[in-house]
Amino acid sequence: MQSSFRSVLSFLDAPQLNAPEAYIRFVPEIYGDDGEVSDASTADFLRHYMEEYAAFVARVLAANAPGHIGDEHPDEKKLTR
Repeated sequence: MQSSFRSVLSFLDAPQLNAPEAYIRFVPEIYGDDGEVSDASTADFLRHYMEEYAAFVARVLAANAPGHIGDEHPDEKKLTR
């Protein structure tokens, strides 16, 4: 399913976080009832993954900021009115 969804996102030219990639298997002994991760290596991996995800979101939001290719030039708005 994930690879099929990536194909659709690529066709739509949607931003994707291609790396790091994660396939997480649920092991009840690692995760507490409160969601706390008891395995240090798993916690480190998840922390790194979320840091990369946060950086990806910041890049996507910055790319959608005004002033990028395809945006109208501010002076063009005045000329067309």
